[in-house]
Amino acid sequence: MRQELSEQDLRLIHAVQLAPRAPWTTIGPACAQHPITAARRWQRLVDRGLVSVLVTPGPALLRRLVTAYLDVECGPADRESVIAALLVNPRVASITIVGSGRSLFLTLMADSLQALADLVLAQVETLPGVLRTELYPITQVYGEGSSWRLDALERSEVRSLDRHPERTARPLALSGRHRALFRALSLDARAPVAALSEQVGESPSTTSRRVAAMLAAGLVSMRCDVTQEAAGWPILVNYFLRVPAADLDAVGRALAALPENRGSFAVAARPNLFVSQWLRHMSDISYGEARMAGAIPSLEVLDRMVALRVVKRMGRVLDADGRTVAVVPLDPWHGSVATPPATTDRS
Repeated sequence: MRQELSEQDLRLIHAVQLAPRAPWTTIGPACAQHPITAARRWQRLVDRGLVSVLVTPGPALLRRLVTAYLDVECGPADRESVIAALLVNPRVASITIVGSGRSLFLTLMADSLQALADLVLAQVETLPGVLRTELYPITQVYGEGSSWRLDALERSEVRSLDRHPERTARPLALSGRHRALFRALSLDARAPVAALSEQVGESPSTTSRRVAAMLAAGLVSMRCDVTQEAAGWPILVNYFLRVPAADLDAVGRALAALPENRGSFAVAARPNLFVSQWLRHMSDISYGEARMAGAIPSLEVLDRMVALRVVKRMGRVLDADGRTVAVVPLDPWHGSVATPPATTDRS
């Protein structure tokens, strides 16, 4: 797929990246489009599978979950059946077919280490055709997809939209209703409050307050994703890096600030840092690597992998062109082997 988004499309997507749940009366003027025009343009992009607004665990929720990357090696004849089994698992957030001696690269989410072990040992390694797995638990997030921007708007336009939700210092007890709302937002994080309230069985006013409370407490992050091929960034390359332990946090944050880097994560493995990049051309891979090495002289590249195809990204099932064709809502609590203690719902 070649780049097929117009300048007006890109400006609209950038605006939604900055304010994922803002009304069209806010989004439209910020990108110089009438609100009705902006809404119609957005719906056309959604209908074509080119964009989606989704929810991911926020920093406060990530501290309560256990997330990890998993290498999965399987025989070529078994790859499609393994993918089919993993696609429908709501704790398998992402699936990428990669090169570099690997078969599949997964992103996993669970609500405990025990649940993660169950997911890997009982639900992945037992699949027919799986030959080997290697786990990379994520210990710190320095930057992820919700902070990546298209850079299509002017600075003044960005300032009119880039307002982060006010954070509250009071931790929010996570109830079954919060988990249900998380799953509903995973389907469409721009869904109207009325639609969300119907899905979770609450009044619209209660649902609206709960969404605001979850954002303020850092339980969720909103993310506008765009098909990378259509946006002109068709190359996905992942790096496993190693830096001195004392420098890990500073390096992780510095790499997260590079515009081509979509993600920067500390991992508990021989490599202690994982970085993901979106690039325009294959020739940019060496430039991107050299840019990281130049900025961080102590950085050692242990391995790199180029994505051949992304099959699933944060619950979105993608076709060969990277278009969204279905959604499997994220559910880190699905089939948990442990029942969480009862909590008081204060929102």
